[in-house]
Amino acid sequence: MTRTVTVGALVVGIAAALAAQAGKSATVKNLQMTVTAVERAEKASLRDCPPGTNTVNAMARTGEQYSNVTVAFKVLPGFSPAPMKRPLVTAADGKTYNTSVQFVDVGSVPEFSCTFAFRVPEGTKLKNIQIEGATLDVSGLEK
Repeated sequence: MTRTVTVGALVVGIAAALAAQAGKSATVKNLQMTVTAVERAEKASLRDCPPGTNTVNAMARTGEQYSNVTVAFKVLPGFSPAPMKRPLVTAADGKTYNTSVQFVDVGSVPEFSCTFAFRVPEGTKLKNIQIEGATLDVSGLEK
């Protein structure tokens, strides 16, 4: 019986370590964030986060594309609404890119998902996204 518990604890520990290495989920200031997708596209929606009435769309220029990073958010107890900076992505080559998508009224709904559009040169591979002090690995999610 002790052996089963030890093996079970080892399996749980390994799973937790692998999840931490993946970097796809983080909690900052009682806001849980999970990267769910990264897609390349010629068009992008520049909706606010959480999605509201802003419905601006954008088209990539010649030689560029959009890397659209989708992040699911869960507002945890103790979250205090405060202004949030726009996310930033870092490419595999170390260059950083900004988004025009803004956070608006975070905490107004308990769970939401946002897609952050980053205009990058064609073929750019993303490494991570930074949101409010959290760095989430996105390299394994790119299609």
